Amino acid sequence: MTQLESNYNEFQQIFNAAADGMCVIARDFTVLKVNDAFTAMTGFTREQTIGQKCYTLTPNPYCQTPSCPMLRIADSLQCIDFDITFKNGVGDEIDCILTATPLLNPSRELTGIVTYIKDITERKRHERELITTNQNLEKKVIERTQALKGQEDQLVRLLYTDTLTSLPNRLRLLRDVAKSKVPVVALINIDDFEQINNFYGYAEGDFILVSLARLLSDILPNPAYALYKMHADEYAIFLDAQTAANLPAILDNFEGLAKHIASTILTTRFSTNHQEVLLRVSTGIAFTASADPKSLVIKADIALREARAQRKPYLFFREADGIDARYQDNIKWAKLLQEAIKYDRIVPYFQAIYNHRDPNNRHYEVLARLVDNRGKIISPHQFLDVAKATRQYPAITKAIIQKSFSVFKHLPNEISINLDVEDMLDLQTTTMIHELLEKYNMTRKVAFEVLENHSLESHTAAVQFLKNLKTSGCKLAVDDFGSGYSNFAYVLSLDFDYLKIDASLIRNIDQDASSQSIVKSIVAFAQDMGIKTIAEFVHSESVFTTVQKYNIDFSQGYYIARPGPQLA
Repeated sequence: MTQLESNYNEFQQIFNAAADGMCVIARDFTVLKVNDAFTAMTGFTREQTIGQKCYTLTPNPYCQTPSCPMLRIADSLQCIDFDITFKNGVGDEIDCILTATPLLNPSRELTGIVTYIKDITERKRHERELITTNQNLEKKVIERTQALKGQEDQLVRLLYTDTLTSLPNRLRLLRDVAKSKVPVVALINIDDFEQINNFYGYAEGDFILVSLARLLSDILPNPAYALYKMHADEYAIFLDAQTAANLPAILDNFEGLAKHIASTILTTRFSTNHQEVLLRVSTGIAFTASADPKSLVIKADIALREARAQRKPYLFFREADGIDARYQDNIKWAKLLQEAIKYDRIVPYFQAIYNHRDPNNRHYEVLARLVDNRGKIISPHQFLDVAKATRQYPAITKAIIQKSFSVFKHLPNEISINLDVEDMLDLQTTTMIHELLEKYNMTRKVAFEVLENHSLESHTAAVQFLKNLKTSGCKLAVDDFGSGYSNFAYVLSLDFDYLKIDASLIRNIDQDASSQSIVKSIVAFAQDMGIKTIAEFVHSESVFTTVQKYNIDFSQGYYIARPGPQLA
């Protein structure tokens, strides 16, 4: 056997044993030879294949055109690869990668072509399935994003609206005042409304609040005056004077409006359950060309309280009015607080939080109380503002954390402690918190509650401190969620563990459809994000049952337990 014959036999063995299809084609594209893999792949027998033109076996749109790959080989004498799809002998489509190599004689003239065909049908099928799956997933993501956006838009609308009267609420007032140039605000409060609630009941009280809202809307002189429903039995009227030059005339108009409101309400009989109720209101008016919106509302509130104290129907806020008396009151509280801190009379009170998933596993919120020199217990709303103003707030935080950790260090219960932005920005306080967490081994048993507001987001150090707490094993809770400013992106950015739904949404959830709608949306959002929910102000069995119905994880309020010095 000559060397040429030996090489040819070796080629024959490799050709026939190849796992992928191979085909030898003449210069005129006639099929000369195929291997077993080719016949198995294409479904054509050797008798059906040999002697046929390649474009009759595996036709594609480019066959016999200038773009035909085989013609390109004839011109370039270069090996090429290309994808091809053709139908096999039984009509099934096959996806392949075809590699074509020119056969050249010693004069580098084309004598034929060897094609190598690899079946990639299964791979192509997977690719098409993956593309379809990705398209379906993308569609679902878009649909879900749109749904969440719609829910958030609805929540924003609801959170800017008072659920009882459908008037814009306090948050909307603050936003509108912030956007104005020279805002004027009047706060209107019903005198002794608590007595009406106690005598006629809350349902009748709500009816009166709605009736008064309608009356005030009718009294407003023109659409430039906007009416708002504030907390409890309070309303607000807002007008942008635009320029300081307009203020004298605008303030005269507000004075006339305040008189008109007072006299109209005095002569109006509010009928409820066949009873006629007479009301009296007090009004405080404030204006500014520079102060922030909350400060303006506070000034109007000071004027309102002073009007009530002086038994006048209305008063304008003036900086000089009552300043000395307020200073004296602040000094008194500052001294009382200083003594309480010095003599260790800042004490923790504990309020139980009911676990709907595991009733035997109660959590507790730790609340600060001040004991005066006569043993009287004073609630924090009476001294916390003074504590912040006099920089004594960190001492309160330290006392509460140290004492509560000491109580719970050997107990399995989880506790929650409130933190203010001032705590998080005070290096001594943050260092103390980390040290006490380590000392009492409490990192896995404590959740720190923070109010959701703009100021926290603007303080990088405070945000980083919360992230460090989270990293160490502590949990984080958003307090008073839904009270007004509610930023869902903010909640997600800090990876909170709990959302404490504000009392304003829980108080009447057993009766109020708007509260129910907001709470359902909040719970759905929290569940989607893996965040647990806590209902605040659960004050009755009816509210407790409703909270359970809406699948809220925890309940807190007087129906569960009142705060006390001992664990309930």
